[in-house]
Amino acid sequence: MNKLTQAVAVSVFAVGLPSGHAQAVTFSQVGDTGQTLETAQVIPGGSQPLDAITGTLSSPNVINLFRLVLTGGQTFSATTINANTLIELPIDQQLGSPTTLLPDPQLFLFDVAGRGVYGNDDSFGTAQASLTSGGFSPTAPGTYFLAIASSGYNPVSAGGSIFGDADASGILAATGAGAASPLTGFMGDGTAGGDYQISFTGVTATNAAGVPEPSETAGLVAAGLLGIGYQVRKSLKQKRRSSV
Repeated sequence: MNKLTQAVAVSVFAVGLPSGHAQAVTFSQVGDTGQTLETAQVIPGGSQPLDAITGTLSSPNVINLFRLVLTGGQTFSATTINANTLIELPIDQQLGSPTTLLPDPQLFLFDVAGRGVYGNDDSFGTAQASLTSGGFSPTAPGTYFLAIASSGYNPVSAGGSIFGDADASGILAATGAGAASPLTGFMGDGTAGGDYQISFTGVTATNAAGVPEPSETAGLVAAGLLGIGYQVRKSLKQKRRSSV
């Protein structure tokens, strides 16, 4: 294979790679997230599945609030139960060892207007939180807000508490006195802060892993073709000089 053919092959391969290799991505919390709907940390919307969010609650009486896009036609779920927490929590509890894991989280989902959809505290009697029950399946893609908080630190609106008491599976329905109004803040006394990972289904994200948008991919293709054209012109000029 001559140098011109090699240059063409490498350029075509490089611009063709991104389009077929979109993978699920993990988003890491950036600094302290906002505590209100207006200042919530944004999870960019797009076509890639969002696999997880990792982060830290810096103290018991703060919350981390994220704005994200739920995928239409898929069952949404969010859970702090994962391989690491299932293994580490029982060991730490038995040995009395300190752990950096958030020991008793709550999860809350709000619609684009900030009204409560549902929440969870102590999923199935464990000290973890999960929104896998309830079968929430939005029919079309849309913007939602997800909050993670320590147990005891609960969302309120201008009308009062947004969520009622948990059922047997830990699900919190939006049946409180303030359920009809948007989230304005949190009240109560949380148990502890710590590190967490929220795993998802039915959520999309983009650019968190550096995968280009379609418009960006088109730009890369154009750049690749320009590079190929340059190599062709350069090769022809060299051939003309050598023949003189």
